[in-house]
Amino acid sequence: MSFGKSILNYKTMSILCRQLASAYEGGIPIIQSLQIVGDNFSSRKVKFILYKCADDIIQGKTLSESLRKAEVFPDLFIKLISAGEKSGKLDTILRDLSTYYEDLWKMKRSTISSLIYPSIQLVLGWFVGSFALGIVRHIGLNTQFSLNQYFSSYVSFQIKVCIITAIFIFIISFVKNKKVFQQVVYGIFRYIYPFSFIIHKFSLARFFKSFALLYSSGIPITDALLQSAELLPSSDYQRDIHTVVQLIRNGSNLEKSFKTIPWIGRIGQEMISIGEHSGKLDESLQKLAEYFLLDAQQALQVASKVFNILILLAVGVVIGFIVISFYAQLYGNMFKQLDI
Repeated sequence: MSFGKSILNYKTMSILCRQLASAYEGGIPIIQSLQIVGDNFSSRKVKFILYKCADDIIQGKTLSESLRKAEVFPDLFIKLISAGEKSGKLDTILRDLSTYYEDLWKMKRSTISSLIYPSIQLVLGWFVGSFALGIVRHIGLNTQFSLNQYFSSYVSFQIKVCIITAIFIFIISFVKNKKVFQQVVYGIFRYIYPFSFIIHKFSLARFFKSFALLYSSGIPITDALLQSAELLPSSDYQRDIHTVVQLIRNGSNLEKSFKTIPWIGRIGQEMISIGEHSGKLDESLQKLAEYFLLDAQQALQVASKVFNILILLAVGVVIGFIVISFYAQLYGNMFKQLDI
């Protein structure tokens, strides 16, 4: 995988899946569907990729092979497209994927919206706090204080900080969709609460969503489990799924096999049991994926509220420190002048 390739974001994936599903459901062959969607897509990058995929299919490749060659599509998307091709349910898969990526985009958008206000507070707290702390520091010195000179040095300092911050933001925006960067970030945040809890729930949602779609498309249950396991971030989780597959191949049913896995929780074990006994396993898996995704969304909302509170506390601490420092310097100088 080339480091220079960026994975398409959730919004783009949702629009792409919805348009492809509509064209394909309308009876348009997949090659023409790719070309038509490419004609109407606003992103030049996506246009080029879709045209290239159509050319690859004309030359004999499957849709999933052409998508994998592009190196910009998520692994889950490629796996499910491959399953849809084999089962003849490509339109259903595309429609389900559109809903899935749309849910992820809404979750991302709501998270960003919830962080706008505390981020503004943090920025204002930095500028006002650093300005006030600088004044307090100069008051404590015995040298003559010049507001114009201080303001000039303050502006120069803040310009340097803004330049460094802009460079940092540019680098992050450039590499944020790179697989290598995402793996590094995951490796760090998977051990930090509450990010570890959110990642765990989100990973379970991806796993059960993939499992449900693969199974409903006609893929054998053991193959669906093995392919879905590749989406799990932890090697321990993947090893547990391989153990489940081995138990199923040895004659155990799905309910007993999944009871050996504690990390899916009791709700996961019960839903699988109900789905297996009712003959509606694909529906139970879909509901289970929705449950874990909703759980991850709620955890993310709680984390954003906690972040808001921490920022308010940090701003309060800075203000308190400024006030205490100001009066300490003021009265300290007075006592020195009075030789007290």
